Amino acid sequence: MGYFLLLLSFILLAGVWSARVGTRLGFPVLIGFVAIGMMLGPSGLHVSPKVPLSVAQSIGYVALILILFEGGLHTPLTRIRSVWKPAISLATVGVLVSSAIMTAISHYLLKLPFFPSALLGVAVSSTDAASVFSILGGQPLRRRLVDVLEVESGTNDPMAFFLTIVFMQWSIHGFGTVERAAWYVIGTLALQMLVGLAVGFVAGYLGSLANQRIKLDTGGLYPTLTLSFALSSYAGAALLHGSGFLAVYVASVVMGNRKLEHRYSIMRFHEGLSWTMHIVMYVVLGLQMSPARLWAILLPGMGLAVSALVIARPAAVWLSTLGMGYTRTEKVFISWAGLRGAVPIVLVLTAILSPTYTPATMLDAVFFVVIASTLLQGLTIKPLAQRLDLFESSPSDGLLELVAIAREHAVVMPIEIPEESDLVHKKMVEIQFPQNTLCYAIIRDSQVIVPRGATKLQAGDHLLVLSDRRHIPHLRRLFRAGQVGQPSFLP
Repeated sequence: MGYFLLLLSFILLAGVWSARVGTRLGFPVLIGFVAIGMMLGPSGLHVSPKVPLSVAQSIGYVALILILFEGGLHTPLTRIRSVWKPAISLATVGVLVSSAIMTAISHYLLKLPFFPSALLGVAVSSTDAASVFSILGGQPLRRRLVDVLEVESGTNDPMAFFLTIVFMQWSIHGFGTVERAAWYVIGTLALQMLVGLAVGFVAGYLGSLANQRIKLDTGGLYPTLTLSFALSSYAGAALLHGSGFLAVYVASVVMGNRKLEHRYSIMRFHEGLSWTMHIVMYVVLGLQMSPARLWAILLPGMGLAVSALVIARPAAVWLSTLGMGYTRTEKVFISWAGLRGAVPIVLVLTAILSPTYTPATMLDAVFFVVIASTLLQGLTIKPLAQRLDLFESSPSDGLLELVAIAREHAVVMPIEIPEESDLVHKKMVEIQFPQNTLCYAIIRDSQVIVPRGATKLQAGDHLLVLSDRRHIPHLRRLFRAGQVGQPSFLP
């Protein structure tokens, strides 16, 4: 156990370090963990035991749930309203177009039967915006491009999983006549999406309601509360034969756009959990890879990767955004920003574990496409955005440096005014605060008051004071040490 925990700690430390370095260098750091998995697994140093495909699939599902939930929490409804038409079109029409093209190419290059070709075509048609934004970092890309890529990534996974299920059912049971097949597809799609939307909305509303109504003893439990609703939204939709991933995304969007107690700690918790699951998922998936098998399909794999980049994705983007006001350069960027992440690998694992006949070549092929496309696109996506002039103006480096300096020195002090305090009934203007110190809020009876000079303090008031950390001793003397809480640095 000690050896395993030491190994896990090194992997997580590598993830933290590479996230920072990768953002600066523009390198797709997440894909590097596939290499770590290959090195540690049976095909490398034999440090890690072989992880069964079923376990890898389960880890992938849980990771995708938590990654989707974190993305939805940061998505304002105003941004969804502005791009929902192109995003939904990309997530439906775009996935269908890309799947059809990649099905034909997979059949031609890998000599696979129709159903395996179709399953592989669907798998490599799902994009992963998390990989895109781990590379772009805080780059000031045009807002509507960021929005459409984020919303697309949250809604195209359910479509890809739906098509995977349809093809697996078709290959096992068949649909009979064309009319019966069409009704089955339409009915299943409607059920999946409607149930996913309904369960997601209910779970998100109940989650935000529980967050507001349940008074927990410690703030650290609020992220656990939201985590429980993230998992239950997927489980509820799946049990009702709906799209669990759509339910997770909708629930997180609903919760993120409603009032949340301890919002900052919730956001930071899920952000860290999302990164951790990215790392774990890519390492586990890397354990399934074999360099020898990849080498055996080098040429077909390169053909699949190039086809996905320069044929399938551009065709899908161009057709699904017709008449929506996007310029040629914006369409070029959206096409190139369609990185393949871990979703295609999880989709193929789902197909392999089904009763249908699924050649093992599919797993190697999809790994090759994901690795090749992520490396090629990841290393060129930022220069492409600069060349196409898609970056908006941003604050100067000097201003950003001032913000960094402020974060080093500025602290927020929570201060409580007890009944015996000699400051009760005193006006704010009468309190001798240190220089460059501001009381910016008073919490009184669960209400927020913006103080003015004439505002009088009352017993039980909670003050939020912004000051320089060098003034902490002065504030403790002014308000007495017992009334001053621990200072917190600005985020």
